[in-house]
Amino acid sequence: MADLETIADDDALYRRLAPDHINPDGGVNSAAFKLRGKPDPSISVDLARLTSPGESIAVANRPGFRLGLLVAALPRSIGLTVRHDPLPENHAHSLVEGENTKGRCRELAEGTALLDLDT
Repeated sequence: MADLETIADDDALYRRLAPDHINPDGGVNSAAFKLRGKPDPSISVDLARLTSPGESIAVANRPGFRLGLLVAALPRSIGLTVRHDPLPENHAHSLVEGENTKGRCRELAEGTALLDLDT
């Protein structure tokens, strides 16, 4: 069993984003935190200090996916938990969990910065 990391409030988290999770203005929309149109109670993210942006986006293995960055303090500030949940193929895997709502999805999206991996 992999060692579990403690995730601090200032830890960065990577969220893989499908093309429809990104608005025309480059902002992230609330669909990024939903599953089949409903707020996702178990959002998959990567703990940034255990991976790189390139490795994190490669896990998606789908063309057009981008990477968003949010800080662990944000989901915690709106009542969600953040915990390390390593997978055999991805030690950085973590989860944002709890009673997610449309409003919380919006807040998470507003606090997520789109990374430019081309630079």
